Amino acid sequence: MQTERERSLEERPSHEVVRERLISVLEMSLGSDIMRYMHMDNVTEVMVNPDGKLWLDMEGKGFVYTGITMPEDATKRIIYSVADLSGQVIDMKQNPSLQADIPASRLFTNCRFQAELPPIVTGPSFNIRKHSKTVYTLDDYVEQGSMTKSQCAVIRDAILHHKNIIAAGGTASGKTTLLNAILAEISKLDERIVTIEDTKELKCTAQNKTALTTQEHVGMDDLLRMTLRLSPNRIVVGEVRGKEALTLIDAWSTGHRGGCSTVHSDSALETLFRLENMIARVSVTPQQASIARAINVIVYIAKRAARRRIEEVIAVDTWDSKAGEYITHRLDDPEELTE
Repeated sequence: MQTERERSLEERPSHEVVRERLISVLEMSLGSDIMRYMHMDNVTEVMVNPDGKLWLDMEGKGFVYTGITMPEDATKRIIYSVADLSGQVIDMKQNPSLQADIPASRLFTNCRFQAELPPIVTGPSFNIRKHSKTVYTLDDYVEQGSMTKSQCAVIRDAILHHKNIIAAGGTASGKTTLLNAILAEISKLDERIVTIEDTKELKCTAQNKTALTTQEHVGMDDLLRMTLRLSPNRIVVGEVRGKEALTLIDAWSTGHRGGCSTVHSDSALETLFRLENMIARVSVTPQQASIARAINVIVYIAKRAARRRIEEVIAVDTWDSKAGEYITHRLDDPEELTE
């Protein structure tokens, strides 16, 4: 006799049934230990190194070894399960690495998955980066000591005055979480927002909004060009990584001000050079003046040990062609950072 769950699966479209079963297979492959960590809100990343050791990245603690060592076969089962779920192939000869998204479901929040197999590593390994369920506000950052009052004030001022803002930082620094806090402030305003991203991480609560996500044959640059026809007041891009940087710079400097995005960089000033490098892939002429016109404010966040903190907020004034440098100035109070 069929159970209620089995009858429910039969009544759903076949692709949904397959997806549900693949998610169940992944849950079994992960096992009770990893699933327990996946459901802990203070765990931001779960990783298995080539030596099989299971590590966590935990808020307020940093990297923590669980004391668990995963057998190679168990680690491979997890990797192959994610590959099946994402419709990709990973093998030890031609495709020894895997980048995938684990979609939101009854078992998981959206997660990023990166895996490697020998010979590029000595043993199978993977990282699961969990997307935060909670949308932190700018006030939350201040209360947690991750942002000073002056930094909060200048960011709010930039939002109200339609400044284009870049949230910059290194790997796992919390750029997207910060971008969502900025987006939460923007969403309070009576404006039309269009968001663009590769992975669904942005959380926009505005009433008038459109969310665009890249597909196999529709990239970030394609979506940005499409966005210009959607009458946006604010264009928000999850992360700028490549040739779409030029399209975004053009959009932000020609009537679509007040947007925000993230860029991977090592400092606030370095962010501008990173944008230069991205644009150089598709432009034969330097675009420093255009970058300086388009980018108004850069908020740099860093992860030091177990703590994430806004280290610098700068304004981009102009590009000095004679001196060959960007002219910037601090917007926050450096002395507050030492308190």
